[in-house]
Amino acid sequence: MQTQGAAFQQHIHVFRGIAILLIVCAHTVPSLDWSAHPLLGRVIDAVANESSIFFFFIAGYLFQHLSTRFKFERYLVQKLKTVILPYLILSIPAIIIFVLIVERVGMWPWFYDLPAWQKALMFLLTGKHLAPLWFVPTISLFYLAAPLFVWIDRRFVRGYWAVLPLLVLSAWLGRDGTHGPLDKAIYLLPVYLLGMVVSHFKDEALQLIRRWWMLLAAVAFVSLMADVWDLPDPPYYQVPMKAALALLMTRLLWWRHSVFGTRLDYIADISFGIFFVHAYMLDPV
Repeated sequence: MQTQGAAFQQHIHVFRGIAILLIVCAHTVPSLDWSAHPLLGRVIDAVANESSIFFFFIAGYLFQHLSTRFKFERYLVQKLKTVILPYLILSIPAIIIFVLIVERVGMWPWFYDLPAWQKALMFLLTGKHLAPLWFVPTISLFYLAAPLFVWIDRRFVRGYWAVLPLLVLSAWLGRDGTHGPLDKAIYLLPVYLLGMVVSHFKDEALQLIRRWWMLLAAVAFVSLMADVWDLPDPPYYQVPMKAALALLMTRLLWWRHSVFGTRLDYIADISFGIFFVHAYMLDPV
């Protein structure tokens, strides 16, 4: 039976706090000296790397959980205020620097032949002006597709079975490609849908995770080891690892989130702010 209502999901709120800490960790680990403990460094890097996958799982979960009174126009306005506008404002310094002062390393060969306004627009559409900001153009595609997700959730629940082949596709394609945010959106789509599935079938999902936790732990461990030992790709191992961990974390935090109490609430509340600001703490070149 589907659990209804929009009660506050404290375990998911705690998960959001943990996710942002892992994202910051992922961007910090490479700058540290792991020469004395190289294996430990690789393990920590593999665990923390691509933790934005958790954010997409959480986003899908909360989208479904709060979709009872979904109105597309109101939804877009809310996202414009809370995500797009902060993104535009906080992008201004980086765009000024990389359009007018120095060239951004890693851009397309033709990029700096464009007029200044086109360079600024390309930065905003791709998030390439600061490494972590690819997240916003990518999640924006999910905002635009929100009516489709609502339709699947309400009228075509069987469509959720697409999560399984899409996970395989993501593991084969990887996150990066020539189409920027579109490639990343395809890569992250199954995890977003997985979050929606877990929210739609809350009780059943928690029971299934409890029953199959050893298999999920095995998938996460094997994927972790494959990533640590840098096995040839494809497949790419972060999606199966993080998808399995997202399910395990959801069940564990539902069961034991009281251990954290409200200690992570503030970090979870400002997690998106941390995400934006920490981008400026990284080496931009």
